[in-house]
Amino acid sequence: MSGTAFFRSDIPFSSFSQAHFVTILLSLALLILLVVVGRRLKRSQNLLIGRLLSLFLALTLVVYIALSIGLGRFDIAVHLPLSTCNLFALLAPWLFWNPNHKYFEIVYFMVMAGTLQSVITPDLYVGFPTYGFFKYWITHVGLVILVIHYLLRFQLYPTAKGIVRTFVWLNIYVLALMPINLLLDANYFYLMAKPINPSILDLFGPWPIYILVVELLAMGFFALAYLPVLVIKKRQFTDRIQLH
Repeated sequence: MSGTAFFRSDIPFSSFSQAHFVTILLSLALLILLVVVGRRLKRSQNLLIGRLLSLFLALTLVVYIALSIGLGRFDIAVHLPLSTCNLFALLAPWLFWNPNHKYFEIVYFMVMAGTLQSVITPDLYVGFPTYGFFKYWITHVGLVILVIHYLLRFQLYPTAKGIVRTFVWLNIYVLALMPINLLLDANYFYLMAKPINPSILDLFGPWPIYILVVELLAMGFFALAYLPVLVIKKRQFTDRIQLH
């Protein structure tokens, strides 16, 4: 990897390109490895893995911001950690240091309904091998892996009521971001405009219609994210019946 290329900002990224598919395949391999290995480890060992990963996510974001400032590329309207993915990455050591169902439930629905979508249809403008490329994938894929790890290893199963709680907090977050976006002429959480790269928001009409549509669909996305939890709970219930 060229050191010069790592610091560049003009190498483009294309969704569904070779770099995109390779990154997803590597991410799946890492997730499967962690799931398999995690089954054989003690709770304390799995917790150590989660803590180290959470620290790595936060450090990745801090280094990215520091590099952007050092290279004169930091834009307060773009690079503040105010998107949910960046915010969760920065707060990961606090959110994941000790398994906490209250925090995890909200993070689970937001990550599995939002961050996972950002993996499938990335809002990314710099390609491999730039530091922006690595920051994007480390934080987004890392959050998905971290959430799945805690879900399986610590059985922090979200509840149906958690869908409503997450929806309430989502709207509080949106209301808090609106004046910030207006003040900074920013577009955090895509409240002012859709991403330039293709995304699911393209299906929901122009601004501000797509915001209203997403509001209506948010509960549906959260419900879809709840389905794997129902499957796990049903399987565990069946196993307990068979044991008796």
